[in-house]
Amino acid sequence: MVSATALLLAATCCSSYLWLVRTEDSSLETRSLDYTIKAQQEKDLIDALQEVLEKLRSKDMPSEKKLGWLPSCDAGEPCAVRKGARIGTLCSCPRGTACNFYVLKCL
Repeated sequence: MVSATALLLAATCCSSYLWLVRTEDSSLETRSLDYTIKAQQEKDLIDALQEVLEKLRSKDMPSEKKLGWLPSCDAGEPCAVRKGARIGTLCSCPRGTACNFYVLKCL
């Protein structure tokens, strides 16, 4: 009777071991498939981002005037113009000079 019980116990242990090994193999296969899918998705995203960056680099910036930017003028040149009660700025005076709004020149 001891040998039959030992044989039954051994058979149960072997079958449970084989079942565990089989489930681990299938989980490893699914993990490796998930890894390859994620790696491919990451490569696709990197390629797409590189294409976008190349397009942005090759895109020419518009050569329009920047708002608020004034060209510089030399000392003694007219720097403003009177428009009725208002004074409009034509250019910015160099360092050490300022636009005199009475004579409208850089002094």
